[in-house]
Amino acid sequence: MKKLTKLLATSLILGATSMMPLCCKAADNHKQYFNGDNSILDIQDSIGDDKGTGFYQYPQDRRLKRGTFDIKNFRVFEEGDIIVFEITMRNYIMKTWEDTGKSESQGFVANLWDIYVDIDGIPNSGYEEALPGRDVLFADKMGWEKVVMISPLSSTEVEEILRENTDHIEFQDIVDDIVIPDYVIIQGNKLTAKISKQKLPRISEKSGFQCFSMGFSNVVSANRLLNRDVKAFSTRDDFGGGSNEYGDPAVIDMITPIGVNQYELLRNHSTATFREDIGYADVPFVYAGGSRISPAVQALNRAPCTVQPSQNVVLEPVTNFQQFQQLQPSIPVTKPANNPQTLNRIQLPVTPAKQQNLAPKTVQQIPSAGNGFVPLKKTPTQTKPVYNNIPNGFVPVNKTK
Repeated sequence: MKKLTKLLATSLILGATSMMPLCCKAADNHKQYFNGDNSILDIQDSIGDDKGTGFYQYPQDRRLKRGTFDIKNFRVFEEGDIIVFEITMRNYIMKTWEDTGKSESQGFVANLWDIYVDIDGIPNSGYEEALPGRDVLFADKMGWEKVVMISPLSSTEVEEILRENTDHIEFQDIVDDIVIPDYVIIQGNKLTAKISKQKLPRISEKSGFQCFSMGFSNVVSANRLLNRDVKAFSTRDDFGGGSNEYGDPAVIDMITPIGVNQYELLRNHSTATFREDIGYADVPFVYAGGSRISPAVQALNRAPCTVQPSQNVVLEPVTNFQQFQQLQPSIPVTKPANNPQTLNRIQLPVTPAKQQNLAPKTVQQIPSAGNGFVPLKKTPTQTKPVYNNIPNGFVPVNKTK
């Protein structure tokens, strides 16, 4: 009996000892895979904002549960030679239609995501307009160099659709910059897409991202590219809360920089009967730390400004404030650092012409309203009309597919 007890105890100790390296190894792998230091961007999104402009309603298809298109978290990180995108939704990502049990090539059925990548973070670089059917432009003079399109269709199917989409002639110029993921996996409410760095070169901490969540529909036309439409009233296939004209953003949810309101961004658009008259909504990219300003622009704003005085300028001390007022403000100001005699004086470059003509300038008296405040006249600017979703007196114009 004692031998059996000792044998059991020994077996338990050996078993526990033999399992320790495996546990430690699993923890190390977990740490390497989810190492926060490798994250290029990791941002939480508001819950319950899957309403586009704030007025959108889900399609009448009861299989689409609230939260299906609601982004909860968006993350980008490196894994060796791979760029990994993780999109976490509020509700489970539908792998099959519950009534038919049918699925699509990528293992899900209802969702469509666009991930736009501003690789260099430099203004006036890249494409300003989103893919057809989104009806969105990018703000702050920033543009995207690559876009990752994640749909339920296989990469072969999507590439064939893109090549055959000739409704937009200029669209063929950007087809090579549309990237289809090499690997997509669905785990509950999380989608993971992996792409080789060869397809997304030069991505770094300076890069910006924008992720659109939309509804998938296998329709391609001048107005749509695999996305569900937005109309005045929801149907089984389309979202409601927009208009029956062109121009409503097809974006149901998106990531936003810290302190930026999604509804205000997407509402700032105007619809029209003809596409050339649309007033597009402008949306920003999100950069490291949730900022709206790219690190490249921030570096330019922090760059020190040094002024080198001219060799022909003579520095003479100014001893009274009246003389200081008479000098032009564009002349650079210098202050000696270690001379005790002039430590409290401001030295300005003074030319002989200035020394001879120090007469005080006359100030033109401008009549005011009596309180000493003179209002400035604002230069009239052309503002973009904002479409208000008010049905009173509005006659919808049927939108073609």
